[in-house]
Amino acid sequence: MWEGILTIAEVTAGIALVLRSVLHAPHLIELTRRLRSAPAAPVGPPIETLAADLRRLRRATESMGPGTSHARRVVTPAAYDDVLVQACQALALPDTLSAVRPGPDRDVERIRVEAMLEQEGLRFTRDR
Repeated sequence: MWEGILTIAEVTAGIALVLRSVLHAPHLIELTRRLRSAPAAPVGPPIETLAADLRRLRRATESMGPGTSHARRVVTPAAYDDVLVQACQALALPDTLSAVRPGPDRDVERIRVEAMLEQEGLRFTRDR
C-alpha cells in the first residue's frame, strides 16, 4: 500500500520538476544567452587616454624647432604613430599605418588615419 503512495508521490514530484523547468526555461535561456554574449574586457588603454596622448604627441611633433635633436625628431613621430595604431585597434578600424615605411607615403597615410579617427568621433587634432 505504501509502495503505491510513494510511487504516486515520486511521479507527482517528477511532473512538478518538469513543469517548473518548462516554465522557467525562457529565463534560463535568456540568462545563458547573456552570459555567453558578455562583452570581452577591453584591451589596451581607455580611448580617453589615447585621445589625450594623441593631442600631447601631436603638439610635440608640430612644435619641433631647429634645435631639436635627431633622436627626438625620430622618436616623437614614431610614438604618435604607435598611439594612432592603438586608437585604430580600440575603435576596430583597420591599421593601415603600420605597414607603411617612414617617409612621404607614411606621412600621407598618417593624415588619412587621423581623418578616419576624427570621422569616427575621436577628437584630438585640436584642443577644445
